[in-house]
Amino acid sequence: MIDTPKKKITIEDSTLREGEQTPGIALNEKKKRIILEKLAETNVPFAEVGIPSMGSVEFESIKSLAQDENLPRLIGWNRGRKDDLNKTLETGLTALHIGLPSSDIHIKNKFKKDYNWVIETATELIEYAKSQGATFISVSAEDMGRANIEFLKRYANAVSNAGATRMRLSDTVGCLTPDKTEKIVSTLTNSVSPEFEFQLHMHNDLNLALANVLSGIKAGASQVHTTVNGLGDRAGITSLHQVATAIKVLTEHKTDIDLTKIPQLSKVVEDATGLKISGNEPIIGNHVYQHESGIHVDGMLKVKDSFSSFSPEMVGREHEFIIGKHSGSVAVQYILERQGIAISREDARDLIPLIREVSTALGTSISTNLLISLYNNFKREPLPIK
Repeated sequence: MIDTPKKKITIEDSTLREGEQTPGIALNEKKKRIILEKLAETNVPFAEVGIPSMGSVEFESIKSLAQDENLPRLIGWNRGRKDDLNKTLETGLTALHIGLPSSDIHIKNKFKKDYNWVIETATELIEYAKSQGATFISVSAEDMGRANIEFLKRYANAVSNAGATRMRLSDTVGCLTPDKTEKIVSTLTNSVSPEFEFQLHMHNDLNLALANVLSGIKAGASQVHTTVNGLGDRAGITSLHQVATAIKVLTEHKTDIDLTKIPQLSKVVEDATGLKISGNEPIIGNHVYQHESGIHVDGMLKVKDSFSSFSPEMVGREHEFIIGKHSGSVAVQYILERQGIAISREDARDLIPLIREVSTALGTSISTNLLISLYNNFKREPLPIK
C-alpha cells in the first residue's frame, strides 16, 4: 500500500475534449450526451465537454448540453484568449479551463514570449473570467515536465493569488517519471496555500501515466484528469478505469467513482468511437479475468484470490475459467461438472492430450460445447495417453 494520509481524490473526465483529439474521433451531440449520461451514472463529478471556440456544431452541442442539470459539471476548454472565454461563457457554462504553457520550449520557442507574459496573461484572464461570472477556473501548466521549477513555483502562486480554483499540471509529452513527478508536485504543493488544488494530467507516451499519477497523489495532488479507455493525443492520458481502481486497491484514498459501472462506461465509449478495447487491457479487457493455466485454475479453486490482487466483482466483472492448451484436469472437471457432467480425475487427465491437440489445431481455446463433444467422443472410444 502507498502510505499517505487518506483524502478524497477528485476525478475529472476529458473523453469529450482530450479523448476526442484521438486521431479519427469526432463525437456529435448525441454521442456526447450518451457518454456524459454514463459518466453521471458512474459518479464522475466533472467532465471537460469540449472547446466552445471551435464554433459551429461544437458550440451548439456544448450550449445544449450545458442546460442539462443531470450531467456531471461541465467544463469548457480555452486557449489563453479572452474571445475563447467569451465563447465558453456564451454556452452557459460557468466552469472553464485556460490552457497556458510553462516550459521554455513552448514559452520561448513556440510563443516567443517570457515568463512574465505567462503570469500576466493568466492573472488577467482569471480576473476577467471571474468578472464575467465564471465560478470555477482552472489554469494549465502545459508541458510542466520540462519546465523550470522556480518558474512553476512563481506561476502557481500567481494563479492561486489571482483566485483560480486550481492548476492543472500537464505532462504534455509524457516525459516524467514517478520520482520526478513526486518531486515537482511536492515542491508546488508546499509553495502555495493548502487550500489551492493541483490536478494531474499525465500523458502515457512511455506507459508511465498511471505510475506518475500515483506519485503525484502521494506528493499532495488531489485531482486527476482522465479519459475513458485512455483516449487522447498520441498514447492518450491516464485512463479512468485504471486510475479509479488503482486508487481503491493501492492507496488509502477514495473517489466518488462507482467502479461497478466502469465496464459499461468503457463499452459505451468503445461503441461511440469505434476504437476496440484490447483483450489484455487492465480492468476492462475481455481476457483480464479469464484463466486457462492449469496451475492458476487449480490455485483459484482452492483460494479465490491466489492469482488476483482484487476481486473482479469490485469492478463489475467475474472470474471465468476456460479450457485450452494449458488447461489441467481440475479445470476440465470443474467446467464439465458445472454442465451436469460428472467426470473422474483420471478421465479428466486422459482427456487432456486430446484437448491440447484440438486447441493447438484451432489456435485458440475450446468452447464449453466443444469440450462436451470431445468428452462424449472420448467416453465412446477412449484415446490412449500420448
